[in-house]
Amino acid sequence: MIRVANNHRNTHGVLKMEAMIAAMILVVAMGFASTMIHRINRLWIGAQHHQFAISELSNQIDSFARLTPQQASEALESIDVSEACKETLKDASLSGEINKDELGNRVTLKLTWNERKNANPVQLSAWLRNPNTDGGKQ
Repeated sequence: MIRVANNHRNTHGVLKMEAMIAAMILVVAMGFASTMIHRINRLWIGAQHHQFAISELSNQIDSFARLTPQQASEALESIDVSEACKETLKDASLSGEINKDELGNRVTLKLTWNERKNANPVQLSAWLRNPNTDGGKQ
C-alpha cells in the first residue's frame, strides 16, 4: 500500500497547461463563430432588402402594365419609390424606360440603393397595353 501512494504523481502542472490550451482554443472558436454570425446576419439583411426591392418594383410595375405607351411615358416622369421603401432601403431611387421592339412596347423599372456596393440594380420589365389591339379602351 505504501507503494501505491508513492506511485501517485503530481499532475497539477499538466492540468493547468491543458486548461490554458482549452481556453485558447475556446477563444479562437468564439472569435471565428462571432465573425461568421456577423457575416451571415449581413447576408440575411441583404437578402431581405433585395426581396423588398423586388416587391416594390412588382407593385410599381403592376400599375404600368395597364397603361398605353403614351400614358406610361407620362407616368415615368413622376415615378418615385414608396414611403416604406424610402424607410427600408437607404437612398433608394427608381428609374424607368420604355423600349419598343418587334413584340410591342415594354417598360423596364430599375431600383437602386446605397447599401449595395458594386451591385447591379434590381430591375423588372412588363409589356405595355397596346391600344390598337385592345379596341382603343383607355
